[in-house]
Amino acid sequence: MARIQLTAAVATLGAVALLSATVAFAAKPAGSQPLAGNTATNLLQQSQSHGAATATAQVQLLVGLNFTPQGGMPSLSKYILDTVTPHNQYYRKYLTPAEFNADYLPPQGAIAALEQYLQGYGLSASQTQQVNGTSYTANDYLYVSGQVGQVEQAFSVPINAYTFKGRSFLANPQDPQLPTNYGGYDLQTMVSGISGMLTLSALHTMNVNAAQTGLAVGQGLCAVGGYANCSAPTGLSPQDTQNIYDANMPNVTGSGETIAIATLAPFLTQDPPAFWKYYGIKRTGSLTEIGVDQLIGLGGASGAGQGGSETSLDVEQSGSMAPGANIEVYVAPNTNNGFVDVFNAVVNGFGGTVPTVSSVSWGEAEQFTTPGYARLIDQQFEQGAAEGISMFDASGDYGAYDAYPTYGQKGLAVDVPGDGAYVTAVGGTTLGASQTQGVSGIPQPSQLSCMPSAEQAWGWDYLVPCYQAFGLQNTQRSTAAFYPIGSGGGYSLYTPAPSWQATYGGQLAGQTGKGIPDVSLNADPFTGYSIYDSSSVETTASAPWTDGWGGTSFASPNWAGIAALMDQVNGGPLGFLPPQLYTLAPGTGMRDITTGDNWYYSAGTGWDAATGLGVPDVAQLAKTLASH
Repeated sequence: MARIQLTAAVATLGAVALLSATVAFAAKPAGSQPLAGNTATNLLQQSQSHGAATATAQVQLLVGLNFTPQGGMPSLSKYILDTVTPHNQYYRKYLTPAEFNADYLPPQGAIAALEQYLQGYGLSASQTQQVNGTSYTANDYLYVSGQVGQVEQAFSVPINAYTFKGRSFLANPQDPQLPTNYGGYDLQTMVSGISGMLTLSALHTMNVNAAQTGLAVGQGLCAVGGYANCSAPTGLSPQDTQNIYDANMPNVTGSGETIAIATLAPFLTQDPPAFWKYYGIKRTGSLTEIGVDQLIGLGGASGAGQGGSETSLDVEQSGSMAPGANIEVYVAPNTNNGFVDVFNAVVNGFGGTVPTVSSVSWGEAEQFTTPGYARLIDQQFEQGAAEGISMFDASGDYGAYDAYPTYGQKGLAVDVPGDGAYVTAVGGTTLGASQTQGVSGIPQPSQLSCMPSAEQAWGWDYLVPCYQAFGLQNTQRSTAAFYPIGSGGGYSLYTPAPSWQATYGGQLAGQTGKGIPDVSLNADPFTGYSIYDSSSVETTASAPWTDGWGGTSFASPNWAGIAALMDQVNGGPLGFLPPQLYTLAPGTGMRDITTGDNWYYSAGTGWDAATGLGVPDVAQLAKTLASH
C-alpha cells in the first residue's frame, strides 16, 4: 500500500488541505465504507501537518462494537427507558454484566469475523488484553494493536504526524473504512467508534481555586496568593452542604450502596479518612482502590488540585455525603484509551462489585475529540444505565467555553463525557449569602459587595463589578481575569437531544443536540471547599489542607453521594436518573435556579444551559422518586 502523499503547497492543514491530499492505496475489500465520525476535523484544521507517520510506529486502538439486541430483547435505548418507567414489565429490572453481554453484544461469529479481518493485516485484535500479567476483558470493544502501516492497510486510511500548539500527535485525516461483507458479516455497521488513531489527549480535571487568578481579596483563605499550606480547612464543611441541600435524613447514610469513582490519577488512601475524621464524619462504608490497566502507584505529587488531589476530593465529598456507602476508586492511565477503559471497568464490576452509583470529574472539549470516540465512551454509560447504575459527570468549569483552558479556544464547547446521552451531567452554582452566613473563608456581602443574596448560576462575571476589591483598575481587566470560569454548559455537537429532553420544552425546544448540564450543585470557589491531600507538591504531612476550592468536581461526587442516599430510601437502585428528573412536577425535589449565567447562557425558569434542572432538595427528591 502506498502511503499518503501531501502536496508541497500544504503547510497548515485546513479544510481545503484535507481534500488536497492524494491517496493511492492497494485494492480495498469489496464494498468497504467509511466509519463516519472518526476524524478529528476541528482539531486537524487548526494543526500543522508533517506528512506521513512512521510506518513502524506502534499504535493501540479500541474498536467499539455497536449494541445489537438478541433473543427478542427491545432496543437498548427502549430497555433503559422501560427500567425507569413505572408499570412497565422491565421497571427497575436491571441487567447483570453477564446478562447485558448475552442480550446486547453482537453475535460471537460477527465479533470473531472482525477479529480475523484485523489479524489478517498483522494486527493483534481481541476482546481481552494482558497488562503485566493481568487480563482485562472489554466485551463491547476490541483491543487492537500493531504498527501504523498495518492500521493504515486494515482501515484503508492514512495516519499522519501533526503538531498543535507545540504538542505532537498522530491522527487520521479522513474516516477509516471497513468492508460491508466479510465472511457474511457487515463489519462497517458493526463498529460504533474508534479510540487511538488520534493520539492527542486533553483530559483535564474539573476543579478551580479562588486564588488561581493571582488576585488577593480579604476573605480569610490561607490559599490566597497561591496554593498555600493549611493546617486547618476553611469553607463549607460536609455538614454545611448536607444542610443546604436538605440531605439529613434519619438513618439514611447510603448503607448497602457502592459508589464508583472513575479517575485518571492515583491517590493516598489514608487521606480521605483523615478528612472525614477532622469533620466528624462517621464512616461505616469501605474504601477500595482498583487499578485499571495496572495503574496503581503513589498518589498526588502532580500539583495542588490536580491528579491525586482530584481523586482525593472526589472520595472525600462522596464519602461525606453518603457515609454508609462503600467507595471503589477505579484508577486508569491519563490517555484517551485509558478513559474508555476506566468506565468499562466500572460497569463490568472489575473490582468484584457492580456499583449502584458512579462519578467522574475528568473530561475534554468535544471539538478536540471525534464523535466516534465520544460514542464509544457513552456506550459504557449506556451499559451502566441498563445495569441500574446512576452515573454522574462534572460538566466543566469554563462556562460555555470548555475548550478555553487547554487550547485557548473561545468558541462554544461542551465536554466529553458529559455530552453523552446516558450520563447525568452536573453543573455548578454560587451559593447565596443566607446559605453561607458565618462560614469561615467564604466572603460575605459586607466583604465583597457583589456576592449574591440567593443561589444563582455559577459564572465569575458576577465578580466583575467588584474589580477594586481585587486590586484591578477597571472592569475590562476584571473581566479578563475571571473569564470564562463558571458552570460548564451548552449543547452537544455530537449527541442528538435524547427523548426526555426533546419533549421538555423551554430552552430545550428546537435544540438538536443534548443540553448540558442536567442538574447542578454549589461549585463556586468563592462559596467553596477544602481538600485534604498530604501528597500534593503544595502540601506537607503537617499542613495537608488547601482551601478556596470549587469546580463541578465537587458537584458531581456530591450528587453521587446523594444518589446513594436516595437508593437506600428507595430500597434499591433508582437507575438512570434523567428521564425521571425531567418529568418531575414543580416542588417535588428539584429547586429551580433562575438567576446568574455561565458567561453565555442565562439561568431561567425550567431547564437552562447554566444549571440544568436546578439543585436538589434531597429529602423531598428521595421521597418523590421512591414513590413512583
